[in-house]
Amino acid sequence: MGPAATARALQEARLRLGEIRALVVVAAAALRQQNCELDADIACLLQRTVASAIADQIERLSRL
Repeated sequence: MGPAATARALQEARLRLGEIRALVVVAAAALRQQNCELDADIACLLQRTVASAIADQIERLSRL
């Protein structure tokens, strides 16, 4: 894989991770809106673990 193909693959991965992160944020907001006891805990867990990890990966890919 050449440099141009690698750059395209990294860009596509970054964009896909951005979409996944947006999905996690929306899911967390929906869970909070339902206002069930466990839903709020799950929403916090999603945002603090999944969304944060994805944001870190997006940042790393952006620096490449």
